[in-house]
Amino acid sequence: MADALFFGGVLDRNLADFIESPVMQIVGTSGPSRQPEVARAAGAWSENSNSLHLVVSAWQWPQTITNLRDNGRIAVTFARPSDYVSYQIKGVATLRAASGAERERSSRYVAAMISVLMKLGVMPEMASPWFTNKDPVLVAVEVASVFVQTPGARAGTRL
Repeated sequence: MADALFFGGVLDRNLADFIESPVMQIVGTSGPSRQPEVARAAGAWSENSNSLHLVVSAWQWPQTITNLRDNGRIAVTFARPSDYVSYQIKGVATLRAASGAERERSSRYVAAMISVLMKLGVMPEMASPWFTNKDPVLVAVEVASVFVQTPGARAGTRL
């Protein structure tokens, strides 16, 4: 992927396609004391060039949901497990209950992600607990910045 993935504060279609593919989705937040909290999202997509949506399980990640309600600050890292190509998006999030269509989209992501991990040798009973959309919350993120996080010389570079 080239640096053209992020231009003038907007996501382009190539990065959106990457985000929507079966990649690991790691959500970082912090509370009032700036104590970090890490969670997993269960599906992500971009509906326009300035924002993205994630489904996060309030059941599995209640502190993440609390942190987002309190301050909205979020960093999401998307990493392809086959080669560790990774990007991190930082921004401000708002929350609402996920719709039926968003739950279904999340369920398709979960199935695809478990399939990808199985092809890499991870047993489904090991991976399944990592991905749940029980009590799904839609996290809408207004994108502020995008960074390359693929291991190597460019890791941490802002796009």
